[in-house]
Amino acid sequence: MKISCLLLDDDPLVLDLLQAYVAMTDILDVKAAFTDPLDAHRYLMENHVQVLFSDVTMPHLSGIDLVRSLQQPPLVVLMTAYPQYAMEGFNLDVIDFLLKPISLDRFLKAVNKVAGILRVNTSAADAQNDTLTGWGSFFIRTDAQFVRLHYREVLYIEALKDFTKINTSDGRTHLTLVNLKNLEEQLPPGLFVRTHRSYLVNAARIDSVSNLEVKVSGHALPLGQTYRERVTERIVNRSLIRRQH
Repeated sequence: MKISCLLLDDDPLVLDLLQAYVAMTDILDVKAAFTDPLDAHRYLMENHVQVLFSDVTMPHLSGIDLVRSLQQPPLVVLMTAYPQYAMEGFNLDVIDFLLKPISLDRFLKAVNKVAGILRVNTSAADAQNDTLTGWGSFFIRTDAQFVRLHYREVLYIEALKDFTKINTSDGRTHLTLVNLKNLEEQLPPGLFVRTHRSYLVNAARIDSVSNLEVKVSGHALPLGQTYRERVTERIVNRSLIRRQH
């Protein structure tokens, strides 16, 4: 997938050079190019791009002031013939600072840096989404091996003194030498809910709740008085994660 970008420089020849460099990368998608920073500002107020390549010294509005004026600026690569602006630019957390005249290899290094940051951000977002939707996973130690379990396949977890027994949707059980409290602290709170001092339940697997019990995929589990209000409140507020199909 290409990286959307905006090019800004009051020198049309620099814009032409940048456009030529972009054509060589096969990774950038130029959504707009401007010589007037006010035009760029108006565009950014109404449109989203992933990275802004901006000159620093321009009439009416400098590149640095432009970035400061944006509540949620994109990733920024600043360009200038004056190295004294570098410190000010980096104080704005810009991704890179290109000194003019800009060589192709230096431009490509900046692009690689941007692509690397976006990959990391995307991976982190995907991991968080996997966790929240139950598609993430965790490892437990059982016997002499480590076993990967996906959140979505866990029905409930039962405390057995210093052990916990993990019951999964395929009918298997896994014993691991970790107490329930420690295991609960390692699991996403948005996915699992404590229903009893001895039971931790996958919220997405709950079928029904009564005053005394919680039914999870046909299993009737006790609902402790201490936890009843919390579980009920989550259901009433529709905060339970949608059941996985």
